[in-house]
Amino acid sequence: MGYGLWRGHLRIGWGGYMADLETVTWALGLRSTPQSLGVIGRDVGVFERHGLDLQIVREETAGPEGARGLLDGDYQFAEFGTVPLVQACFDGGDPLILLAAEPRSAMYILSLKDIKEPQQLKGTRLGVLTLAGQTGHSARKMLDTWLLGDSVELLPFGTYPAIYQGMIDGELDAGVLTADYRIAGEMAYGFNALVNLGDELRFQGPILATTVRTRDSSPAVVQKVVDAYCDTLALFRRSDSVVPSLHRHLRFVTLEQTYAIREYYAKRFQSEPYPSLDGLARVIDSVRGAQGVSGVTPESMCDTTFLDRTLQKGRSK
Repeated sequence: MGYGLWRGHLRIGWGGYMADLETVTWALGLRSTPQSLGVIGRDVGVFERHGLDLQIVREETAGPEGARGLLDGDYQFAEFGTVPLVQACFDGGDPLILLAAEPRSAMYILSLKDIKEPQQLKGTRLGVLTLAGQTGHSARKMLDTWLLGDSVELLPFGTYPAIYQGMIDGELDAGVLTADYRIAGEMAYGFNALVNLGDELRFQGPILATTVRTRDSSPAVVQKVVDAYCDTLALFRRSDSVVPSLHRHLRFVTLEQTYAIREYYAKRFQSEPYPSLDGLARVIDSVRGAQGVSGVTPESMCDTTFLDRTLQKGRSK
């Protein structure tokens, strides 16, 4: 196989045939299964089959910083949580949600094995990614529900692996982590899931996002990305052939744990990955309550016409 660059596109040759691949840039908010489908699709060749050279230019860029990178054009597409995107909309930005692998996050407050009830968190340290992002926002909402308020210290640890390692090392008593870490933490360290924040708060889970500018300037590229993403999602749901890529991406788990994680998410991921308008409305209302601003709706944040076309093509085959 021969490689070459031509007019900013990657050219790959198979037996003398040269195919032009359109380069698309990508960011991941977190190192987790719900935000792994771009990586998996790249690794197993799905994006390449759709004529795309997917370049992941930023990993573990959660929270407001990740949203700023998308709006500033540092990357064209991103797998992110919804809270920073809603905040960006309120600030006048143009993020655009294309689809969502799952309607609600499988996101937990996990605790060390000796902490079995929420009230035992009083006076403890709880790790989040950022104070202003989805994990910090969700943790505060849950602590208020438990009437714990400021009695729990929220500490920004930046990445899920750092939160997880902080719990293992005893720097943290609890942390906000996804189901990947719940499964691995229960198996390896006896961690307790105090609450499923997705079930309690019913916020929209991670999404695939771009910007209005990218949609308007490159609609054909957006369509290819949605097509490739949906094909990757379908492969993930039906086959454990994705496990090697997922295992490399997650890094922190054993191969046995990765198989369990793939099986768990294969049942959660949607066959028709539409965002939850109700889940988005809950995020918008929650952020609006904190900021006292209006003018953003679930419908204004989404464009599912590309997804409509992808699914229609699949039904007509």
